[in-house]
Amino acid sequence: QGFYKKGDGKDAKGKTEFLSLNLKTLEYGTDPKMDLPSIGLLKQIEDPLKRIKAVYNSKDNGGLLVKKHLLGLFSYASHRVPEIADHINSIDDALKAGFAWSYGPFEYWDIIGVNLGVTDAKEEGLPIPSWVETMVNKGFTSFYQFQNGKTLVYDPATQNYIPVAGAESKINLTALKDKAPVYKNDEMVLHDIGDGVLCLEFKSKANALGEGILRGLNESIRIAEDDGWKGLVIGNQATNFTVGANLMLIGMMAFQEEWDELQTAVSYFQQTSMRCRYSSIPVVLASQGYTFGGGCEIAMHCDAVAAAAESYIGLVEAGVGLIPGGGGTKEFAVRLSDSFDPGEVQIPALIDRCKTIGTASVATSAYEAFDLGYLIKGRDEVVMNLTSNIADAKKKVLELSDHYVMPILRKDITVLGRGGLAALYAFANEFKHGNYGSEHDIKIVHKLAWVLCGGDLTGSQLVTEQYLLDLEREAFLSLCGEPKTQQRIQFMLENGKPLRN
Repeated sequence: QGFYKKGDGKDAKGKTEFLSLNLKTLEYGTDPKMDLPSIGLLKQIEDPLKRIKAVYNSKDNGGLLVKKHLLGLFSYASHRVPEIADHINSIDDALKAGFAWSYGPFEYWDIIGVNLGVTDAKEEGLPIPSWVETMVNKGFTSFYQFQNGKTLVYDPATQNYIPVAGAESKINLTALKDKAPVYKNDEMVLHDIGDGVLCLEFKSKANALGEGILRGLNESIRIAEDDGWKGLVIGNQATNFTVGANLMLIGMMAFQEEWDELQTAVSYFQQTSMRCRYSSIPVVLASQGYTFGGGCEIAMHCDAVAAAAESYIGLVEAGVGLIPGGGGTKEFAVRLSDSFDPGEVQIPALIDRCKTIGTASVATSAYEAFDLGYLIKGRDEVVMNLTSNIADAKKKVLELSDHYVMPILRKDITVLGRGGLAALYAFANEFKHGNYGSEHDIKIVHKLAWVLCGGDLTGSQLVTEQYLLDLEREAFLSLCGEPKTQQRIQFMLENGKPLRN
């Protein structure tokens, strides 16, 4: 029947019981609960490199399993050079690109330590090829080296390090770690990536946007302006660009009713987003993976976005009972206004954009992000090679820097006032009666409509960006005070998924 089968009973949670084959008795039974201290240890370590090393060195069964697996991998992969590839980085790249590995075998070996890996493999009776022995005997302690922003790889043929082929056309932020940063704090690092361009890299947990990153972003723009840099790239090489604003901080201030502090924080986020647009240097964002919430808002305010094709961009605040409060709702109103043509019926476009934010729609690719209004054709671009998005963003900065002129604050934004509100309230009512949303979802849509339409205006009018930002901030804060929003925030923090209440 196989190694597993369904049981007839239920487990303690009332779910169908699954049985596994006991290899000693050859009978099916429930799995014994594993006691693996290494799992608890890993949860306390944020740095993935330190986490890998910690589990490798742990002495419980989990650590021993990982150790055996990696040592076997090291032995096998190293024996395939030069049989299947002349250069070890080709094997690493193939496994990362083709099998979605985070690191290739030789990168894992570097994390563990080449000398330790060789010693442990020999203790396990695993063969190590002569070229690795030669490398170790020459005093080399890693397969990769980073020098002056360049990535070098050990070449068994020349018994020395050579530049990684094609690396000159890409930017590897890891390769800059031997250079002193231009500026840094606990949540970000500002790199010099050459040709007068800076790159701000996030370093917070899950790249969540907290006070440190926002302060660092403002300081990075100030440094670029005051010290004569050509521009700024905002980018990192994590799997996900950012999960958005630090929900824990927002939730804590809301739960403790610290409204003045929360208003200050929201206002600072709005000012930071606006700073990305209204500065004397071009700011370009390089996105990949999740680009949610506040990350999307910052992207929308940059001069351009170099989005990896697999970028999942979206304003997801409605999922936790809020509207975008870092300038995102305002920016949708601006883009909506820019899309209006004389004589065109404007209500359908208004409803479409309200629906995008109100249902927390996330683009499943950079291409779909154009359709949803998160990216703009002719301004933003799609990068097919994930490893090139920072380099492409840098090229865009250099293109824009030649004749860059700081934009002027917008005072010509068309909002539809009561006419638009009536249409969106009717849409929300249909949404509710179709059982697509709860009462609280409708309340969120009403707040969203209020901002997109410019509030209680008698008709279509021109308003300023600051006017819309004030409406956005007021709506965001009022929703933070709603018990059901606070329930959604708490549920998301505890379970990692939205609550439908």
